[in-house]
Amino acid sequence: MTDNTNNRRSWMIVSAHDAAALARCADIKPDVVVLDLEYTVPPKAKAAAREGLTAVIQKLADSQVEVFVRIDRDTRWADVRAAVTRGIRGIVFPGADSTDEVAEVGELITAIERERGVEPGATELVLMLESARGFWNADAIAKASPRVTALGVGRIDLTMRLGPVPQNEFRLYRFLMTRALLVARMLGKQPLGALWRPDSRGGVASKESTAKAAREARLMGFTGCVCAAPEQVAAVNEGFAQ
Repeated sequence: MTDNTNNRRSWMIVSAHDAAALARCADIKPDVVVLDLEYTVPPKAKAAAREGLTAVIQKLADSQVEVFVRIDRDTRWADVRAAVTRGIRGIVFPGADSTDEVAEVGELITAIERERGVEPGATELVLMLESARGFWNADAIAKASPRVTALGVGRIDLTMRLGPVPQNEFRLYRFLMTRALLVARMLGKQPLGALWRPDSRGGVASKESTAKAAREARLMGFTGCVCAAPEQVAAVNEGFAQ
């Protein structure tokens, strides 16, 4: 499996069913386009988003963009089956917290690669930790499949499950980032995360705040992060620049 992690600073989330957003990818130039089948796709649009994935992946891959698909943990079997095709680089698996489910997804990818004539082992797995159990089991789940190439820190589910501190900061955020970083470095995976501040995170973060979050994460040892908005891509690339 080719190691391209140094070139993967900005991982831009794009809703898999949003044609206009997909058309703008070439102009925004993120290092990685992450086609989303999770939060940004309403339930009524899920089936259509899955059906259109192959064409979208091939179009983006033809333009030399690295393409990943973020699956929904609850519908991971259908999402993986829709996503694995020629041109895809990997799957982003949010919320994984057991070795069994990571191994299961890895085995499913293997079966689909064989079925569709995709190079064996070419499809990567990126795990986004989003629960106390996931962080506790981080080293074990990251070793559950040889396909795992990156380990990241999720935010939305994490803060809902652990709760914010009174200042609206994520509870144990620095500790959890450090744990994910250490596990990723120990196992030779790319560490993904940004040190977001209260009231300046996700889709509402300004370019300045995004660059600062990325820069501080780089100083901790991270090498890239997820972008929730296209306006953040340049700021993330700047923050993670060496």
